[in-house]
Amino acid sequence: MHVPQETLTASPVKTASCRTILRRRRQMENAKYEVKVERNLLIPLSDGATLAADLYGPNAEGSFPALLSFYPYHKDDLIGASNEYPRRYFAARGYNVLLIDFRGLGSSDGIPHRAMDRGEGRDGAEAVEWIAAQPWCDGNVGMFGMSYGGISSLKVAYEQPPHLRAIVPIMGTDDIYIDYLYSGGCLSCLPSFGAWGSFMLAMNLMPPTLIDPAGRWYKVWQQRLEHAMPYIYPWQDHPSHDEFWQSGAVDCSQIKIPAFVIGGWRDIFPEAMPRVYEQLGSANKKLLMGPWMHTLPDLSPREPLDYLPEMVRFFDRWVKNEQNGLENEPAVTYFVQGSANRWRSERKWPVSRTTFSNFYLGAKRALATDPAGEDGSEQYEARPSVGTLAGLWDPTALGIGLPLDQGPDDLASVAFTSAAMQADTEISGSPEATIKIAVERGDDANLVVKLCDVAPDGSSSLISTGWLKAAYRNGLENPEAVPLEQVIEMRVPMVATSYMVGRRHRLRVSVSCSDFPRIFPTRTNPAIRVYFGGRRGSHVRIPIVPPPKNNGNYAEVRRPDPSVQRSPFFVSMTPRWTIERDLASGRTSVVTGSHQQSNMINGGAFDMNHVARASVTDSNPQGAAVHGDTQITLELPSVGQMIVKTTSWIGQDGLSLTGQISLNGTVVFEKHWRK
Repeated sequence: MHVPQETLTASPVKTASCRTILRRRRQMENAKYEVKVERNLLIPLSDGATLAADLYGPNAEGSFPALLSFYPYHKDDLIGASNEYPRRYFAARGYNVLLIDFRGLGSSDGIPHRAMDRGEGRDGAEAVEWIAAQPWCDGNVGMFGMSYGGISSLKVAYEQPPHLRAIVPIMGTDDIYIDYLYSGGCLSCLPSFGAWGSFMLAMNLMPPTLIDPAGRWYKVWQQRLEHAMPYIYPWQDHPSHDEFWQSGAVDCSQIKIPAFVIGGWRDIFPEAMPRVYEQLGSANKKLLMGPWMHTLPDLSPREPLDYLPEMVRFFDRWVKNEQNGLENEPAVTYFVQGSANRWRSERKWPVSRTTFSNFYLGAKRALATDPAGEDGSEQYEARPSVGTLAGLWDPTALGIGLPLDQGPDDLASVAFTSAAMQADTEISGSPEATIKIAVERGDDANLVVKLCDVAPDGSSSLISTGWLKAAYRNGLENPEAVPLEQVIEMRVPMVATSYMVGRRHRLRVSVSCSDFPRIFPTRTNPAIRVYFGGRRGSHVRIPIVPPPKNNGNYAEVRRPDPSVQRSPFFVSMTPRWTIERDLASGRTSVVTGSHQQSNMINGGAFDMNHVARASVTDSNPQGAAVHGDTQITLELPSVGQMIVKTTSWIGQDGLSLTGQISLNGTVVFEKHWRK
C-alpha cells in the first residue's frame, strides 16, 4: 500500500548566477536520475506487524540496489525532515532509499520493543529481505543511519540477513550500557534521562502524522496509547551489566560485511565507534573520526565535512560492486584536535606505530613519566557539582555543548600537572588510568579521571574522561561491597581521542568523585584517599603516536557546498544550555533543550519546545534530580491541532512521568507512570 508517486528533480537550479550553477553542478556531479517518491509502503513482518516506509528512488525503468535507515523518530515528521537531503542525494545516484519507522512508532503498527532491544535488529533484518525481493530492487541492500540509526544498523547486520551487503553506522554504539547509560557503572543523568529520555516520552506518544483517508493512522495510534511504556522506565532497575543489557548488545565480531564507521571525538559515543571498528569481523572496513559533537558531519559547526560522497563511494564498491579502488586506500581518516587541527590518514586503528607512556601521579601534585620514589597520599572529599564545565554530552544534535575551560573543575578535584612538554605530542587512542584509592567515608564512590591540556596561559582543555564506580572495580556484572579504609585499585578506561598537546603545554590528570550532570552523584558524599608514588603507584597510560616518516599522512577532506540547503523542512531551532549556581541555596543546575519548528513532509507543522534540567546541591547528593518538560504541537491536515505534553522527574531511586494529549482543545489521553 502506498499513496501516489510524486516526481521531483534531484537538484533544481533556480538562479541564473554562474557561480551558483557551477557549485550545484559540482555538488551533483554524480547525479544521474530524477527522484520519485512513494509514501507509506507497508512492510509485513512474520508476526503480523507492519513497518511503514517511505521510498525515494531513481525515476527510471529497471531495478536498483537499495539503502535503508531504521529509526524510532518518525519518517513523516522529525527524522524524515532531517533526512530529506541525504535520501534524495542517494536516490539521484542510483539507489532506492527507504526510511522505515520502528515497530509501534511513527506510522508503523505493533507494540514497540523496549529501547535497544535485539528485536529491533530482527525486524530490520526481515525488512532487508522484503526489500531485496521487490521488483524495483536488484537484490543488493545497504544500511546507514546516525545515532539510533547507527545502533540499528549494527543490530540488523548482526542478524546477518543474506541480502545485506554493507553498512554505514554513524555515531552509534554496540552496547548502550557501557557507553552511555552506566559508564563504568555510574548512572547517567541529564543526557540520557533528561535530554533524550523525557523528549522520547513525548515522541513515543505521538500519532502517525501521515493522515490517511481510511483512518489507519487512528487505529495504529490507539494501539500505541493502550500499550504505552516509556523507554526510560526500566533503566534504573538494572544498575549492573546484566542480561537485560547484554541481550541487547551486539557482538561486532559476528558482522562480516563491509562497514564504514563514522564517529566524533566530542560525540556521546567517542569510544564506541573506534571499538566497533576494531571488533568488526569484516576485512573491508573504514573508520572516519572527526572533532564533532552528536551531529552529522556536514552540519557540524566545527570542521564540517561532506561525508555523503564518501558514503556513495563506499556503497558503490560494496553494494553495486563497482571496482573503484576503495579497498586500496588508507582505511582510517581522523582529525587531530588541539594545536594540530588537521586531518590524518592511516592504514590501521589503533595507529600501528603507537607507543604507550605512563604518567605517574606524584608528590606536590606533580605528574611525571618517572615514578616518584616515595609513597604518598592525599585526601579528597566529593563535591557533586564538579563536572559542569565538561560539556553537555548532548544526544539531540543541538550543535552546542563543547567542553569549557576545565580550570575551575580542576581546582575542585585532586589535580596533578606535568612539566612543560618539550615537543608537540600526539595522543591518539584510548588512555587508561590506574588509580589506587581508599574510601574513608561512604558506601561507594564514583571515580572520575580527566586528562587535560594546560596551555601556557593556564587554560585547561579536556582531552579525555573515564568513569568507574568503586562497587564495579572488578567487573560491571557483579557489584562488590567497598571496604572502608582499605586500598583498592581502580582501573578506569578513558574514552578514545586524538589530540595534539603542543610544545610548552602541560598535561594534567584530575581525580574527583563526580562529573555532573553527565552522571548522577553517589547518594552520599564519599571521602577518599588517593595514593601515589612508588613504581606501582597511580598513573595514566597514554597512547602516543610519533610523527609519520616524511609527514606524509595528511588527509584532504571535502567541505560541504554552502549553497546547498541540507535542511529544507526546518524553519528554526533555538538550542538551550545554561549553567546556574544559586549562591543562597548552594544549588547547581544545568539546563538543556531546544525550541524547534519545522514543516512536515506531508503538510502540516511540527513545533517542539523541550527543556531538561538537572540539579544538585553539594550538601545533598541524594536529592540530585532531572526534570523534563516537553510540548509538541502538531498541525495535522484534516485533523486539526494536537498537543502532546509530558513532564518527567527522575531521581536516584525512582521516577514520575506524565503524558497528556489534547486534540483541538479537548484532552483525549492522560497517563502517569511512577516508581
